[in-house]
Amino acid sequence: MFAECTDRRSPFITGACYLYFGEYPVVNSSSISFKRADLKQDMVSCIDFRRDSFQINYGAEKSFDKEMGVNGEDYASSLIEFQEKFPYGVIHVWREDEIVGQIEFYIEALFTDKAFIPMFYLIPAQRGSGIGSMMHDYLIEILREQGCNGARIPVSSSNDRGVAFYKKHGWRYAKPDLSNSNVDLYQLNF
Repeated sequence: MFAECTDRRSPFITGACYLYFGEYPVVNSSSISFKRADLKQDMVSCIDFRRDSFQINYGAEKSFDKEMGVNGEDYASSLIEFQEKFPYGVIHVWREDEIVGQIEFYIEALFTDKAFIPMFYLIPAQRGSGIGSMMHDYLIEILREQGCNGARIPVSSSNDRGVAFYKKHGWRYAKPDLSNSNVDLYQLNF
């Protein structure tokens, strides 16, 4: 399913790159790669992705600048700390020479066979192209390699397209996210 780039080692080592070879109807899968995010070089993309994701999840209910810092500064700082703690946990999805998506995940400390995915994002222009399914398959493969057999992800209850995507891939409603009134937690066992 994944072919390791000849000049790289593991998705958990800086600079790693995996190419996905599968069959998806819209996009040439050989043009998609997954790389550990280079936060020094690509932080602007990270902030833009988080801002769009934030808008999808919260709409006008919360202010991005209030929650994530002016221009995303607090998010940028927390993402750097997150990547230091979880070196494998921020992945950029590339389509040829453009970053089109971002995955953030970590293995839970208490239940080390479970993962939490705070962000699974694909730019609007690429939604419906099959890349989201490639991202999903990549993530599940990486989690399995790390000994996980399940994961949780927050999804806005008003994000009909997102909810449909996760359900299509086997995710099930678990419970409301008590810290966010319009966000639910979905769970997948694998």
